[in-house]
Amino acid sequence: MPVIGTAGHVDHGKSTLVAALTGIDPDRWEEERRRGLTIDLGFAWMRLPGGQNVSFVDVPGHERFIKNMLAGIEAVDAALFLVAANEGWMPQSEEHLAVLDLLEVSRGVVALTKVDVVDEELADLVELDTVEQLSGTVGAQWPVVRVAAPLGSGVPRVAESLEAVLGGYTPEDLDRPRLWIDRAFSIRGAGTVVTGTLLDGTLAVGDRVEIWPGPAGARIRGLESHGTPLRTVGPGWRVAVNLAGLGRHTPERGSLLAVPGQWESTDSIVALVRPARYVAELSAKGAYHLHVGSGAWPVRFTPLERGPGAIVAHLQVPEPLRLAMGDRFVLRETGRRMVLGGGRVIDPSPPPTFAKRRILGRRLSGLAGASPRDQADGLLAARGRADLAELAAHTRGGLPGAGWTAGGVAVSEEWAESMVGQLEDAVGRHHRRHPFQLGMPAARAASELGMEQTMLVELTNHHPRLRLEGTVIRDPQSEVNADPTRSPLWTEARRRMVEGGLMTPAPATLGLEDDLTHALVRIGELTRVSPSIFYLPEQVEELLGIAADLEQPFTVSDFRAAAGLSRKYAVPFLEWTDSQGKTRRRGDLRYLVR
Repeated sequence: MPVIGTAGHVDHGKSTLVAALTGIDPDRWEEERRRGLTIDLGFAWMRLPGGQNVSFVDVPGHERFIKNMLAGIEAVDAALFLVAANEGWMPQSEEHLAVLDLLEVSRGVVALTKVDVVDEELADLVELDTVEQLSGTVGAQWPVVRVAAPLGSGVPRVAESLEAVLGGYTPEDLDRPRLWIDRAFSIRGAGTVVTGTLLDGTLAVGDRVEIWPGPAGARIRGLESHGTPLRTVGPGWRVAVNLAGLGRHTPERGSLLAVPGQWESTDSIVALVRPARYVAELSAKGAYHLHVGSGAWPVRFTPLERGPGAIVAHLQVPEPLRLAMGDRFVLRETGRRMVLGGGRVIDPSPPPTFAKRRILGRRLSGLAGASPRDQADGLLAARGRADLAELAAHTRGGLPGAGWTAGGVAVSEEWAESMVGQLEDAVGRHHRRHPFQLGMPAARAASELGMEQTMLVELTNHHPRLRLEGTVIRDPQSEVNADPTRSPLWTEARRRMVEGGLMTPAPATLGLEDDLTHALVRIGELTRVSPSIFYLPEQVEELLGIAADLEQPFTVSDFRAAAGLSRKYAVPFLEWTDSQGKTRRRGDLRYLVR
């Protein structure tokens, strides 16, 4: 359901027109009705002539309540911008237009109100001036409708114009619901109720949710929109959420309701910031508040790079917020409380240094309004490597279409190419240093290159030359893969083993290095019976033959005596034959398996 926000100077007829359109008075407070002045947000709804349901957020126009205005306007899909014919363009007309322009609210209708209290010539002049004021902003193409709301004149045309600019628009469901809370209250017997405009996903009765800051977990007990109880609500709906299980946690305006595990917290962002059109320059020395969602926070503003009409800047807030790439915000001066700028988040988790923030900000600045998938691709290309869950949280559910993914991690093509080159070098070095090893252990390669082993395996499997064999990575074409049987060390060791009989010396005693010994075992030139006892294949056959000649079953002592071995050699050999299924043990007796 699209949400339409009102905008315009105080007393230009926003609440009156909403009431005329919907039949609902959006002024909720007795003080508002008594003073004829909207102080806080008001809400209403209607069905447009073509049948589409829409919500209205009516915002205050007085400059003292601009904070309340910002709490309601940031989630709107279209604007109903009012200018009174008897007053024309006023200061809050300019500031409210700046907010809509900075938030990129491109759909809108201009209502020229109170035309019943001026003559047609003055109405013409005010309309011309209004169109001129809107030029060069998001409102440049908005249709202008003349209205006398108390008389009902022009009200149907406003509804028709809103329907035309919406064009059947429905907010996108990204399966990542967020609700910035603009009201929170308790109902006796029901508990805590929070309201807001649901963004990016769907909520249902029974869902588990979190409230931030906190986090405080809760369960949705009930949902209501425009007075109607519902089981589920989708993106764009104005909704009241009845929560169970919050305990003593009391949500406030600016708190966020979201599904656990879908969003990442950040107190540091890089953003593309545009000054309001009446602001010459945004200074790093200024004191600002960041208005995002329905809340406001002090923010430290640090320009990284100034360009034509926009600034790549770093924004630091005092507490973690749950923001994503493309989220819109407004910057307001703390002292004069004046709107000075706004923009979009382009990196919700930037690197720690000024230089890297500037480089990444420059690369990402064109993706602020892109689709979640394109944002994920851009963010991955800029970062090189990213956790998939974190990437989705930073891009409202986006998953990259480019690059490589494995084990919950994504890497860009550029990063993968760089890592493949480093992997080739590492495997090559390993072959040269350990010529008798089959290859480099994958775990060692992953540690040396600083990547997950699952990603290393993925890159190896797609490599034209490298091979993963068991737990090692090797290059079959490497010229340094030596034949261990041609080693002079092995020639000498083999001679000594043959001449020394069946109580063979340990490989180290024979002058064999570990790499050479393991290579000889791998190709079957040696049989490893225990960590320190190795035999030639023909020696194994000789010992098995001795066991076969014994009366079955036989004992260790029988075998020792027949083979002329000490217990140090006989016991490990028979335990090895047990493990290989060549003998079967029952108590102290063994049988040769024929």
